[in-house]
Amino acid sequence: MPLILATGDIHAPVYAEPFIKSLAKISVKPDLVLLAGDLVEHNNVKAFNTVYTVLLEKFASTPVIAVFGNEEYIGFEDEYRRMYPGIKWLNDEIYVATAGGRGICIVGSRGALNKPTKWQERNLPGLKDYYRRLPGKLLELASECKRLGSEIIILLTHYGVTFKNLAGEPAGIWDYLASPELEKILVKGGFNASIHAHAHRGFYEKVMVDSVPVYNVSFPARGRPVEINLG
Repeated sequence: MPLILATGDIHAPVYAEPFIKSLAKISVKPDLVLLAGDLVEHNNVKAFNTVYTVLLEKFASTPVIAVFGNEEYIGFEDEYRRMYPGIKWLNDEIYVATAGGRGICIVGSRGALNKPTKWQERNLPGLKDYYRRLPGKLLELASECKRLGSEIIILLTHYGVTFKNLAGEPAGIWDYLASPELEKILVKGGFNASIHAHAHRGFYEKVMVDSVPVYNVSFPARGRPVEINLG
């Protein structure tokens, strides 16, 4: 049975120290390590270096896959790829692997919000249209996973995909934490699980959207990387 270790919202340097301490308590050997964005604070690219070094030492033979969050600013993706080549960064892309003897496909994206933030509306005028088109794009990527013969398809995003696991966050900001439009693609796309961060105060680690488990792996919410067994 494939084992995934997943986390996000490290916001280095903010949570770098407690995150590194949490890694020392992990004794399992995961098949994949997934990072759900906001790995740095305010696009401080260099701040991730210490966390990056520890991650690659701890999981030397394990693929580490990441998506960008809102704190990894749009337009800087190639800089993260250049500085941290030991991580496979996904930006509306897929990553295919074999784990536990089964084919796994990760569909990776920042994700979408129900409404752009005020800052996004002012500074990223095309983002609302991008959010509108993203569900279709993710379905296309899931179809590509199926064409490649993957048995397990995982959606990895920074933003949430449902309001069902946002209890603990003020209801007035839910629109800026997740996009319920993505709920509709989970079953349609054949996803076996959805993994995200961004909801720092979300009570629920796991909820179900129809038959699909959705995990909030935000480090401030969980206090540890989350172990996910995939049947």
